[in-house]
Amino acid sequence: MLVTIAFSTLLFSIFSYPSMGQISDTLTNSQPNIILLSTSNISITDSATGLISVTGIVLNNSTENVMNIKFDVTLYDADNSTIRETSRFITGPFTVYEPGLVERFSFLMSVEDFDHYTAGAYAERVL
Repeated sequence: MLVTIAFSTLLFSIFSYPSMGQISDTLTNSQPNIILLSTSNISITDSATGLISVTGIVLNNSTENVMNIKFDVTLYDADNSTIRETSRFITGPFTVYEPGLVERFSFLMSVEDFDHYTAGAYAERVL
C-alpha cells in the first residue's frame, strides 16, 4: 500500500523533549480506498522501559465507515535527516469505525534523541 504523506503546519511541543512535532489532518494519498483521519493529543515521551512512548487520539472525521487504522510517525534530527520511521496498526483487524468514533492509542518504539517529527493517521474504507 503506497501512501504519499504531506504534512500541515500545525506545530506543538512534545512533553519530554525540547523538540517540535508536526501533525497533519491533510494527508494526501494515491489510493481511493484510503481515508485520511484527524489526530490530536499526540505525545512522544520517555517510558519506564527505556523506549519511547507514542500516544494520541485518532478521530474518524470522514463520512464513511473505516477499518484497519494506521498511525505513521517519522523522527528527524536537527538537520532534517530521518532517524526512524514507524508505522503501526492501532486497531484490531476488521474492526469497523463509524464516522465520529474516536480511538486512543499507545505504542512503544526504540529511538535515539530526535529534534522533531511528522505524524498522521489513515484507514481503509469499508466497501
